[in-house]
Amino acid sequence: MFLKRIKSQKVSGYIHYFQIDDFWLNKINEVQRDEVRHRWSLGINVNPDSLDKSNIKSTSMSKSSFLILMAEGIKDIKTKEYLLNWAFEEQEDAVLDKHFNFIRIADEYKQMIKEDRKYYANQIKILQLDCETFDSFCVEYKEQPYYNSTEGLPNYPAFRELAIAYERIGEIKKAIVISQIAIDKSVNEKTSFHRRIEKLQKKIK
Repeated sequence: MFLKRIKSQKVSGYIHYFQIDDFWLNKINEVQRDEVRHRWSLGINVNPDSLDKSNIKSTSMSKSSFLILMAEGIKDIKTKEYLLNWAFEEQEDAVLDKHFNFIRIADEYKQMIKEDRKYYANQIKILQLDCETFDSFCVEYKEQPYYNSTEGLPNYPAFRELAIAYERIGEIKKAIVISQIAIDKSVNEKTSFHRRIEKLQKKIK
């Protein structure tokens, strides 16, 4: 995955702001840099030069979120895994940010499973952590100025995705348990955990 070191070459933008110049220049190739540039360009009102050319003095984006974005762009599965692990290590303490990053990381692993089923373990680990974050997420979300008590809490897909992952690797009882936890916690999701449990129970009879 890693390449020969490029002699002194200056990088600016978010790459330099987050101090990942060496990775950008020496650990990925030009094709992969273009993949990241393309992913970056898909953002709303994004200046393409802000990735590695403009001078960035401050940002509300976390380093973890930025690394996930890079992983979303890169196609090579090993490089993607490296970036996702790095993003996980850089996780911030803010519960809302942590939740949304967990979901993005889990989604990437879900796609990677199509190439190698070993990534079920990675996906499940992240989803378990996100499920454990649910109670804190609810408290913090309700404290936000945009919270509307009439609309309630947003969907929280971690429980559904974890139940699906467990089912797909044959851990039916675990899938039932996490679905029941979701019911007990009144998790808002576009699925019926009651129907899921009924379906799962038929598989263990």
